Amino acid sequence: MTIVDQDRASIHEAVDELSATSLSELKSFIAYLRFKEHADWFGKLYDLFAPVREAIAESGMTEGEIDQSIDEGLDRVRNPRTD
Repeated sequence: MTIVDQDRASIHEAVDELSATSLSELKSFIAYLRFKEHADWFGKLYDLFAPVREAIAESGMTEGEIDQSIDEGLDRVRNPRTD
């Protein structure tokens, strides 16, 4: 049995002994750890939107105008016209 397998086995044993409240907290913590391990997606997404951020900066739009434009776009997607 490898060290990783031993670690997993000991973690499984510890989990089996947790209360329901602690299990709920553990679930949240595990979700955080999984997010942290895969958080690279955020950096990639940020980089992909660099041209959009630059265009917005050059346009001189205010934050309120940007929010309004996004809200209007969401409304069109959520409530498409059928006429």
